[in-house]
Amino acid sequence: MESNELLDRFFKGSLTAEEKLMLEELIRSDAEFREEFELQQATREAVIRNKHKELKAFLGGVEEEITGSQKIRKIHPNSYLWKIAAGVALLVAATVLIFNFTGTPSAAPATDSFLSYYTAYPNVVSPITRGEELNPEDLEKAAFVAYESKNYSLSDSLFTKILSYQTDYVQFYKGISKFELGQYDSAIQYFDNYLYSDGTQLRDQAKWYMALSYLVKGDTLRGKEEMIRLRKSSGYKMDEVERILLEIE
Repeated sequence: MESNELLDRFFKGSLTAEEKLMLEELIRSDAEFREEFELQQATREAVIRNKHKELKAFLGGVEEEITGSQKIRKIHPNSYLWKIAAGVALLVAATVLIFNFTGTPSAAPATDSFLSYYTAYPNVVSPITRGEELNPEDLEKAAFVAYESKNYSLSDSLFTKILSYQTDYVQFYKGISKFELGQYDSAIQYFDNYLYSDGTQLRDQAKWYMALSYLVKGDTLRGKEEMIRLRKSSGYKMDEVERILLEIE
């Protein structure tokens, strides 16, 4: 195998175990090859760093246009910890009250267990390609760049701006953004809006995320109903659906 082909396969992550040994031997024994390897590695790392900076600058510009001069208030760490402590205290107090009135604590599954089934759905409608020119005036592209960058607050704002002319899949991805922000009631509304739209590509996915939203927000009965509907209508996430229904039972 040519050394250039070996390098190309290395950077694509497709080397076999035998080829990896060949590469390591060449790096040790061939100074010219080692120099070429280090040059290509440094070049690729520089490109990645530069692209990351471009993306951050692009998102920063879009966010600045939306928020204007308004500053985003940061939560003070001590205040945040105090709120956590207060929440824990309230939870303990509620548990004591439940125990005193019923004799046993609630046996409903913890919402955290349902969160373990969640992963954000990938962007399949407006993929961002490597080297693509990003135009801040293209709000749909900007929304999906923010979404892929896990800046869900920004993607939520941008999806709102384009809802008037993109009413199907935008509803779905806005629902995911709302879920990520912990706004489960709003997420449910947007998934439901998508199901009543003309969109067909993501219907099973919308049913899945809507059912999860109900479960995570603590509405186990409605979440169970939606999971049963999903099980009857398709085979999407069937293993997960069956496990969740067993947990609820």
